[in-house]
Amino acid sequence: MSADVVALEGVSKRYQLGLSRASLPSLVSAWARKAVGRAPRAQSDGDALWALRDVSVRLGRGESLALVGPNGAGKTTILKLLANITKPTAGRVEVKGRLSALIELGAGFHPDLTGRDNAFLNGAILGIGRKELQKRFDEIVDFSGLERFIDTPVKRYSSGMVVRLGFAVAACIDPEVLLVDEVLAVGDAAFSQKCLARIRDLIARGTTIVFVSHNLYLVKAVCTQGLYMRQGRVVLAGPVDRVLEAYERDLHQERASRLTREDPGAPQVPGEIEITDVEIIGPDGTASPESLRSTDAATLRIRYVAYADLGRLQVSVFVRRADGMVCCMSRTSLDGVHLDVRKGPGVVSLRFESLQLVTGSYFAEAYFLDDSDSLGLTGGARQSAWFSVSGAGLNYEDDHGVFEPIVDWSHESGSASGQASPEAASPAGRA
Repeated sequence: MSADVVALEGVSKRYQLGLSRASLPSLVSAWARKAVGRAPRAQSDGDALWALRDVSVRLGRGESLALVGPNGAGKTTILKLLANITKPTAGRVEVKGRLSALIELGAGFHPDLTGRDNAFLNGAILGIGRKELQKRFDEIVDFSGLERFIDTPVKRYSSGMVVRLGFAVAACIDPEVLLVDEVLAVGDAAFSQKCLARIRDLIARGTTIVFVSHNLYLVKAVCTQGLYMRQGRVVLAGPVDRVLEAYERDLHQERASRLTREDPGAPQVPGEIEITDVEIIGPDGTASPESLRSTDAATLRIRYVAYADLGRLQVSVFVRRADGMVCCMSRTSLDGVHLDVRKGPGVVSLRFESLQLVTGSYFAEAYFLDDSDSLGLTGGARQSAWFSVSGAGLNYEDDHGVFEPIVDWSHESGSASGQASPEAASPAGRA
């Protein structure tokens, strides 16, 4: 334990819902019950919210941990416990060394005081003496970029200026432990890059970082370890890449479950042909694999039963993203494939040489149509089960595209345009 800079052992945190025991009505009620000799009203566990349940974390010097999870997972509660803002209901919390918390930047600033005065006030809150802060004051002002406004009352600052000053004070005192909660999401891109560089520099010098952000690319850039939280419990802890992959997969699956769609197992309208199953087959032959990579080959297998000899028919296949967007479409009529369907069971297979889908959750749907490719014969689509794809990059937002093209990069560099030799670059086929 001595080597640990940050340690949480079996930590749980319980909040009482409704009136707290410290509120005036609850105090009067408790006093009245005591006066008439009645026992205080027992509060059931249904009145409580467990923000954390049995969380254990250990970090050494210079280690960086990302806390990820949906809103209400308990991430900020962990930061507040480490910052000694609140106490655990059960378990033990230990932080060794000087701690700086970038949780609510500017929360302790007085609007009528100048930036200079607030810097000293904020430093005092962080436990920094006036003489030490005076030595670092020029560095703080330079980092914040507020030289012209440092003697202006903070009430005239924009929210971005407040963030700049708050971060500058907290990050320029060389803390042994730094807590960061979404502060880089505020402010312009240039300052965010400056803050990121400062955090990396602190890690290199041995500062232990506990980092919270919904920007998963930022998390990946800062942290080596991850802790995936959900409803106050630890879902997964380990290397940040593995934790982010699990968290992102759950994000996509939750979004998929919210999509109103036909149940894949729902019966179709009776007709002369029925699709009985649509399944994804992985590159190793596994049916309905839990996860596929963007570079994987995959086969879509469509099983059907024809109740008569139907002759030439067409098949259409759509691959949809979790929000219902069509990512791609394949049709036998466009690919010059002819199906001669006879009475009885059959299988149509469509092989994807490479999925080329970005990270996310998807499903495929298939239709049988007549030979003119215009009249549907199965009454509606038959859908596959959901399948997850792990792409080359993170894709927790819809504006990151739907597929990963196979491309070749090249680069020319030189003072004379067109005279430099093209620099060979490896193909961007995803590994």
